Amino acid sequence: MDYSTVTETWGLPASPEQLAMQYFRYRMAAELGQGGTVLEVGCGGGMGLPYLQAQARMVVGGDYTMALLKEARHHLPDAPLVRMDAQRLPFRDRSFDVVLLLEMIYYVADQEAAFSECRRVLKPGGKLMVCMPNRDRPDFNPSPYSTRYPNAGEIATLLARAGFDVRTYGAFAVEAASSRDRILGPIRHVAVRYKLIPGSMRAKSMIKRILYGKLPTLGAVHDGMADYVEPVELDASSGSDQRYKNLYAVGVVKS
Repeated sequence: MDYSTVTETWGLPASPEQLAMQYFRYRMAAELGQGGTVLEVGCGGGMGLPYLQAQARMVVGGDYTMALLKEARHHLPDAPLVRMDAQRLPFRDRSFDVVLLLEMIYYVADQEAAFSECRRVLKPGGKLMVCMPNRDRPDFNPSPYSTRYPNAGEIATLLARAGFDVRTYGAFAVEAASSRDRILGPIRHVAVRYKLIPGSMRAKSMIKRILYGKLPTLGAVHDGMADYVEPVELDASSGSDQRYKNLYAVGVVKS
């Protein structure tokens, strides 16, 4: 499977919210990885690796799609990059302090195997961070090739089964519609219902340019590209939570 068309890549036009979401997840990840050894599984074109490297002692990036790794190598010639499958990580036990699964777990066929592998390669007390869209938010649109989007309760259960103490968070609140949103909202609702939204990132960016005008482009993550607001901790026992667009889970290896 080639995930290039559904992955954010260098130079792709992006909405301000899209940039803010990219910055948010890497800012949160960098804080977890400060001074440690970090593995990003599903790093795509590697846009977040330099930001992580500025905080961590060592960062390794990996992806399943060779085209994305070649893009990462083009922009980051010195970055440690490895082709890998999240369900069978090519590392020894207890190799890393932090493992990151950022906007990718919903493409994995066997998510339990992936979390078990993360648990295996983490050191005692190591941390796993997972982030993904909230499938319970209004007008959620699944990505092509996706297998399963766990909600807040399900991701907490999956990580607990894999041997983690878990905390879940939400960010990017679903807000009251603006005047533009009230016009575009019904159109989006119909497009989602009848599967009319394009699958590829590039096609989506073209539609965004039509709707919103000239857009900034994706590149290396850096401070100042967006504001950062602390995530809100959720009660995963309630299962579903429709208040936030994105979900984040942090698991700590049980002693």
